[in-house]
Amino acid sequence: MSERAESPPRLVLTTGEMAHGPHAIARDAGKVVFVRGAAPDEEIEVVVTEERRAYAYGELIAVRRPSPWRRKPPCPYLPRCGGCPWQHLDYAGQLRAKAANARQQLARLGGLDVPIADIVPSPHEYGYRQRLKLRVDGEAVGFLAGASHTVVPVADCLLAEPVIRATVPAVGAFVATLAARVRRVEIIATGSGERVVVAAEVESRWLDADDAAIRRWLATQRHVAGLVFHGRRWRRVWGDDRLTLHPEPELSLVVRAGTFTQVNRAANELLVQAVNAIVDPCSGAHVLDLYAGAGNFALPLARRGARVTAVERHPQAAEDGSANAVRLGLTQCRFVCGDAARVARELAAAATPVDAVVLDPPRSGAAEVLPALLRLAPPRVCYVSCDLATLARDLKALAARYRIDGVQPFDLFPHTYHVETVTSATLTC
Repeated sequence: MSERAESPPRLVLTTGEMAHGPHAIARDAGKVVFVRGAAPDEEIEVVVTEERRAYAYGELIAVRRPSPWRRKPPCPYLPRCGGCPWQHLDYAGQLRAKAANARQQLARLGGLDVPIADIVPSPHEYGYRQRLKLRVDGEAVGFLAGASHTVVPVADCLLAEPVIRATVPAVGAFVATLAARVRRVEIIATGSGERVVVAAEVESRWLDADDAAIRRWLATQRHVAGLVFHGRRWRRVWGDDRLTLHPEPELSLVVRAGTFTQVNRAANELLVQAVNAIVDPCSGAHVLDLYAGAGNFALPLARRGARVTAVERHPQAAEDGSANAVRLGLTQCRFVCGDAARVARELAAAATPVDAVVLDPPRSGAAEVLPALLRLAPPRVCYVSCDLATLARDLKALAARYRIDGVQPFDLFPHTYHVETVTSATLTC
């Protein structure tokens, strides 16, 4: 007679704060238990699913006493979809948790006691994304399930701008008919009229068999301005792949699909305002913009009279930025296509005077440029970051010669745990 496996015991735990991730933090006899779908300050029933030496992961079974910030998520794809792990918190609760994470991460990982301003909310809680990237697995087009590689098919996303939401079902059906093995597909609002560009990342080489199907589909989609398919060392375009950005009022930038842009248009304007205020360039001041993209910060600074050297390693982004500088008559803004660390080292070796440096690195941070930056020693540094852990690490290194004046968090990504920050630092020695 076989023995029936015993069910794991249910634990009754009380949560504390949200982790910098999709989980709330609870404790069982002092051991941290990460629980996805839980909220701060609530009593829950949990089954431990994964035990580690210093912590564990638990599955939420029931909520006995709900958090004051808990709500029913409006998205019908939750809780299975992993794209919005904080949507079960009301927006005030999300902002509170993000502000707490910013303070804790900078103190714990960087050992920093610096002024942190109140977080700036996104102007729009929903409908804020100007681009939406979907995963593709056979005929399934959607987002990954939480802590999984399984694709949850979706026909809508509440976070996207209306024209993107209207296009999701047609794009999903179209991608499933192609011979090429599409890995990801991105729908991007063009920023001019109610139109989008669809960009697909393909795992295989280009297949000529798809050309006719793409042309037919594009001809039937009045909201789709263009399609871009790209794979390893190849890129093909049908229609118009240009996008219009407005980093500040009365400034329009034109970039091609594939050039990095911030996902949240309205919040990006606030970000640009903050960078302008920190750098505050006088006429002729030399500003070095590292990881410059297509000029989201460089071109607004050049409009204010700064002489800007914008460094961007992605050739298409650097070309787009340079073309915008020429079109706008901002000849004092020069784009350099190259590695930020290498350019910073060359400028430091040549003792080139720089009045301010703007850093906007990827999530991996700016550790590679900091040694040269400390030698270059500009009077002012403005560091824009999308990752609290690498920001804490880099500010700790920067503090060797700089006073960290303050950190301003921005919520560019409602319903996720991600936080954008702008840090001001002043040279002291």
